[in-house]
Amino acid sequence: MVRKILSCYARGAGDAWEGICLDLDIAVQGDSLGDVREKLSEAIKSYFEYVVTLPEEEQKRLLSRRVPWHVRSKYVIGAVITMLFRRSDGGE
Repeated sequence: MVRKILSCYARGAGDAWEGICLDLDIAVQGDSLGDVREKLSEAIKSYFEYVVTLPEEEQKRLLSRRVPWHVRSKYVIGAVITMLFRRSDGGE
């Protein structure tokens, strides 16, 4: 079994949440952070279950599928801004 750490993010406000796995180009929507985490986890699990049924070449292609660079850059920029401007005193 090969283990891989996947880059996934969730964001939202109120009841409008979205989660995305940047390494597999899988996205979900939900009503809360917990809902999105659960749905994204299930979507990734289902994706892997499907991919292992395919021929090896097709598996390689689908397991190396990533979101487009402009989508990835939006999340990377957001993460950097959050790290730079996050308050250390626990405030929002």
